[in-house]
Amino acid sequence: MAEAADCRIALAALAAVEARLPGPGTAWLTAAEDLRLQGIVAALRRRQYLAGHWLLRTMASEAHGGDAADWRFEADEDPRPRLRHADGRLLWASLSHSGEHLAAAIAAAPVGLDLERPRKPRDYVAIARFLFSPEEADAVVATADGVARERVFHRYWALKEARGKRGGEGLQPSQARRVTARAAAAGTAEAWHWELPDGGCLALAAWPGAVIEPGIDAAPTGAWRYADAD
Repeated sequence: MAEAADCRIALAALAAVEARLPGPGTAWLTAAEDLRLQGIVAALRRRQYLAGHWLLRTMASEAHGGDAADWRFEADEDPRPRLRHADGRLLWASLSHSGEHLAAAIAAAPVGLDLERPRKPRDYVAIARFLFSPEEADAVVATADGVARERVFHRYWALKEARGKRGGEGLQPSQARRVTARAAAAGTAEAWHWELPDGGCLALAAWPGAVIEPGIDAAPTGAWRYADAD
């Protein structure tokens, strides 16, 4: 029998999730969610917010039972998203979006997920020198300019974002420079990344030994652990 997953991820087109929304209303949102939605002005961001919060509910329902609307976002001083079922069961969650695509994760413990898709060209070396550890920045510099460098940059960026979401502190440059992501064996890995066909990257930060059910048609491209930068 396959080992039960304690962390599940999904990657979906925004329009596909919107097609599954429970009607045009927002009665399924909590009061805190609805208040947050009212403060979002950008149309795309409002779409991402609604679709992402419904995607997490449907993932929880499909994996752990109950109606999707029975899983409610829990809000307190901890900034990390959580879903609590009407019967008291708790799941940790993470969301990421990029344009017309969404990524989501639900897990038995704190988890972070980040989706990065290609955007307009940027100075990857300069950003890496500012935000990454010296080891990571050197890896970006050592990669030939073009698509290959863009992939390496997105990999480290997504891994850092995922770690910041897992811990709840977000991506803080001073802290990000002090932590480096290093390739790890399966038994010691606490993070994973998937390279996407369009040059983007999906990264998940969980915990060593996490059993992951990937919601994409590919095995992880790499496994990682976080360490203090030298």
